[in-house]
Amino acid sequence: MPSGQGEIANAGEAPIVVEAFYRYGYRGRSMLAIRAPFAMGADGADIIGRVIETGARHYVVVSIARQISGPIHSGEPLGVELRASDACEESSG
Repeated sequence: MPSGQGEIANAGEAPIVVEAFYRYGYRGRSMLAIRAPFAMGADGADIIGRVIETGARHYVVVSIARQISGPIHSGEPLGVELRASDACEESSG
């Protein structure tokens, strides 16, 4: 799914709590390594556009990056490109 998607899919849903490992750069993008919260297709469409929570911070998943192909299994490490969620931006201002 292309990055820069303007709307949040499932905006009324609670954030998905994820385990985060570290930040890194990948092809000019700032990424966060997380553990997949559930099984999903190889393209990560089930999490792109959704709000995730790590610690006390909320982010919207813009895109994913992986080193392997095939379906994503629950608990599998993957990289996500993020932007701050509107709720996070409002609470920090």
